[in-house]
Amino acid sequence: MTEYSFTNVWGQSWALYKKSWMILTVSVVVYFAANLPTWGLSTVQNVLKIVQEKNPDSVDFEMVTQKFNAGMGFFIAVYSLVVLIPLYAGMLWMGLRAARGQTPEIRDILRGFRRFPSVLGTVLLTYVIVLVPIALAVAVGGAIAFWGVGIETFEDGIDLSDFDNYSKAALAGGAAWALVCIVVAYWIVIRLSLAMFVVIDESLGARGPLQSIELSWRITRQRALSLLGLFITIGLMLIATYLCCCLPVIFVGCPLALVMGGLAYNMLLGRDGFINQSATPFANQPTDAAS
Repeated sequence: MTEYSFTNVWGQSWALYKKSWMILTVSVVVYFAANLPTWGLSTVQNVLKIVQEKNPDSVDFEMVTQKFNAGMGFFIAVYSLVVLIPLYAGMLWMGLRAARGQTPEIRDILRGFRRFPSVLGTVLLTYVIVLVPIALAVAVGGAIAFWGVGIETFEDGIDLSDFDNYSKAALAGGAAWALVCIVVAYWIVIRLSLAMFVVIDESLGARGPLQSIELSWRITRQRALSLLGLFITIGLMLIATYLCCCLPVIFVGCPLALVMGGLAYNMLLGRDGFINQSATPFANQPTDAAS
C-alpha cells in the first residue's frame, strides 16, 4: 500500500483516471443532469426578481414571488437531501473503485441510495459539528456588540472616532476570536472530509454516521495541512478546466478529482493498518448488487 502524500496522490491519479475516465464522466453527466431542476428554479427566481424590481408597486406580484421563493427553497432543500447527496455519494464510490484499480459500473452511482440513512445522517451530523465553532464565533461577536462596544455605536454608522480604547480592544478581541473559530471550523471540515467515503465503502462493512465520522477523524490525523493543500490544488484544477469552455471540467476535471479523492482516502486508510479491517482484498470485493 502506497504511503499517503500530496505528491503520491497527484502522481498516481492520472494513470488510474485514464483507465476509468469514460464511466466516471458518465457519472458526472448524470449528477449534473440531476442538478437541472435546481438550476432551472434558480433561473426563474432571478427572472421574477428582475420583474419585481421593474414593478415595485405590484402587491399581488410580490406575494406570488414570496410564495414561489418559499416553495422553491423547500423543494431545493428536500431534493438536495433525497437526490443530490446520494448521487454525490455514488460518484465518490465510483471514484474510490477506480482508485483501487477496479472498474466502476454505472449502477455504482446508486450506492448512496442503498446506504441512504447512513449517508444522510453523516452529512447532517457533519454540518452540525462544523456549525458549533461558527455558532460560537457569532455568539461572542454578538456579546461584544452589546456589552463590549455598545449597540448604540452602530446606530449612525461605523465611525472609528466613536470607539474608545476599551471598545477597540473588545472589537479586536472579538475579531480574533471569530478568526480562530473559523480556522477551527475549516480544520474540522478537513478532518471529517473523508467520512462520506467511509460510509459508502463496502469493504469496511456497514458503518453508521458516528462510526464514519470517527474513522475519518482517525485516518486524517497529522495530515490536515497536506489534505488542505490537496483540496486547494484540486479546486484550482477544477476552476482551470471549467474556464476551458466548460467541457473539460466534465471529461477531465471532475472525474480526475473523484480519483484523487479516492486515492487520498485509500492511502490514509492503509496507514497504521486501518485497511486490514476489510475482510477481503479490494481486488476481490463484490459489487454492490452482489453483496
